[in-house]
Amino acid sequence: MRDSTPPTPDEISRAISLQEADRAGRPRTEAEAEAVTARIYADWRAAHAEGRVTPDIASFIRDVAAHRSVTNEDRGTTRAFWSWKSRPEGAPRVVDHRFLAQACGESRAYQVLEDSPAGRQLDAYRLWEPLVKESLVSDFALDAAEVDGLAPEVWATISGRYAEAAEGPVVAFCADIGAKSILGKDELPRLLAHENVGKENVGFPLPAPRHEHLPPEVDALMANESLRCQVRMEDYDVQTTVPKDFAAKLGALDVPANLREAHASALSRLSSAHTYDELATPAPPEPARQQQQQHQHVVSARAAAFLPGVTIRPTAAPPSPRGPSTHGVSNPVAAEVAPKAVGIGH
Repeated sequence: MRDSTPPTPDEISRAISLQEADRAGRPRTEAEAEAVTARIYADWRAAHAEGRVTPDIASFIRDVAAHRSVTNEDRGTTRAFWSWKSRPEGAPRVVDHRFLAQACGESRAYQVLEDSPAGRQLDAYRLWEPLVKESLVSDFALDAAEVDGLAPEVWATISGRYAEAAEGPVVAFCADIGAKSILGKDELPRLLAHENVGKENVGFPLPAPRHEHLPPEVDALMANESLRCQVRMEDYDVQTTVPKDFAAKLGALDVPANLREAHASALSRLSSAHTYDELATPAPPEPARQQQQQHQHVVSARAAAFLPGVTIRPTAAPPSPRGPSTHGVSNPVAAEVAPKAVGIGH
């Protein structure tokens, strides 16, 4: 059973320590980068001695991603995933969600990709670092374009294997989920289709951020874990979409039965607006909306009475749309940083 409660102060402190250690270990000189590539070379030679023969360094790195274990034998069955960074409540600074996942992995026995045998090995290779890329190209006569694409390729491979190995509920440390992030593009689609996971078994230890251009009831609906794992930040981006665009995306989601009324209400609200600014005006309360509709029918009937040759027939007022939903919980506001793209930010 997963524990998707927010990180504790001790877990946040541990995450910051892990982040600082990672920053300190990054190669900042050519000599430090060459020490990393020398370690990769030594591992390649050791693999050859064990019978795992690959033709070059790049092939060896791909072999690690494709075959080394993505499971830490000392941890439980709950797998943690992550994307980007934020400043959780109580944190003195912004923290990469990777390190929050690792800190909670230690205290809660979560599986974490970077703590698995394959993850630790690839993480030590620092394949995202420009100086390491330059060293791989110069020292081993590798193609620069191939080396430049190696990090995203092997981390996509290892992340896919890590997601496929899920045995049950998972947790995702993230704020908004980007469609181009590894979490949004590779991991969550696999988890939602996974027979051991699905939308009912994805938890979020960090609260969803408040999106001020959306009505509170729509935000509360999106914060529900079973929908949050299906929505992407590009679906409701204030700069590139309009409410009707978001309504189309929201309408295509797999919605649990207990959320369908709230879902229908959100679709109605979004579909009625041409801009997000229009959504800033609160929807009128149900009795006022009904009185307004009845008044409009009376006015229309009176106006028609003055038209020659028109026969007035009683017309029932249409049923009023459902009011704002109370399904879901409004999450506490936290300063969140949304994911941007694939890269070391996962």
